[in-house]
Amino acid sequence: MTTTFLAQAIGILLFIVGLSLASERKMVMGIFKELFKYRVLTYIWGLITLVISIVMILQHNIWSGTTELAVTILGWYLFLEALVYVFLPQKYLSVFLKWLQKKSIYYSLAAVFLLVGAYFFSYGFIFN
Repeated sequence: MTTTFLAQAIGILLFIVGLSLASERKMVMGIFKELFKYRVLTYIWGLITLVISIVMILQHNIWSGTTELAVTILGWYLFLEALVYVFLPQKYLSVFLKWLQKKSIYYSLAAVFLLVGAYFFSYGFIFN
């Protein structure tokens, strides 16, 4: 997978997620509550994330260049996040939900998704 392809896919995904976070807080918080309520869901979510991150790491492990490095770091971040979902006990995962209930943190996260999504999108479709 090329950096351009990954930047395009990641950019579209993160921007859409950022928009949904920003516009549908009540719905998204309900989804997170259900996800963290059942250990089987967080475990499956972790496994799915683990597969995606391993593919990213194996196909794109480039530690030079700006966007190349950003894609690589994102792959490794997803790998570590997946390990948290797979191995961390449920009571510790619930802390994330409590943290996310703060509006300032929630909307800051939405802004990060939008900005990072816009960065990858612009690299993938406009500047490359």
